[in-house]
Amino acid sequence: MSKIVEVTDENFEEEVLNSDLPTEVDFWAPWCGPCRMVIPIYEKLAEEYYGKFKFCMINVDENQRTARKFQIMSIPMQKFFVNGEEVDEILGAVPENNIRAMVDDILKRFPSSEMGRLLVLLISWIESNKQSNAKLNKWFEQTEAKGSDPLLDQVKQIAGEINKANESLSRVLVELQKEK
Repeated sequence: MSKIVEVTDENFEEEVLNSDLPTEVDFWAPWCGPCRMVIPIYEKLAEEYYGKFKFCMINVDENQRTARKFQIMSIPMQKFFVNGEEVDEILGAVPENNIRAMVDDILKRFPSSEMGRLLVLLISWIESNKQSNAKLNKWFEQTEAKGSDPLLDQVKQIAGEINKANESLSRVLVELQKEK
């Protein structure tokens, strides 16, 4: 029994956009040779990733409203959704390793566990703060020659505290990654 969910115009929102799991939708048609070539790949991946990633199929001939909504002009077209938003796509019949790499990348970028989401948020936060701190330090270096200003001194002090907090978060991140 295939773990691929057949979706229609009527249940697309429920099955795909409201899915708790990252979801792939294969836009296909029975007359499309390349579409039939990738079905066994999606059946295999649907079994392998069951409970972590949802795989769906929608027949574009029978569900033209959804095909139009997502501007499907060529098939096979695979669109990937997370939390109701389209996050990626693959056009054409591609090898299993390409599809698997896309699924793994999406799972990495959009983890489903609370700890996974925390790790992604911390990594993003730390990286953003590092970049902002570097820009701020460069700006401070350029303005040093213009003398001292109490407000600028206050900004420097707070930026230093933020940098220390960022270093602490980096250490916590390392420990969380060890536990995972």
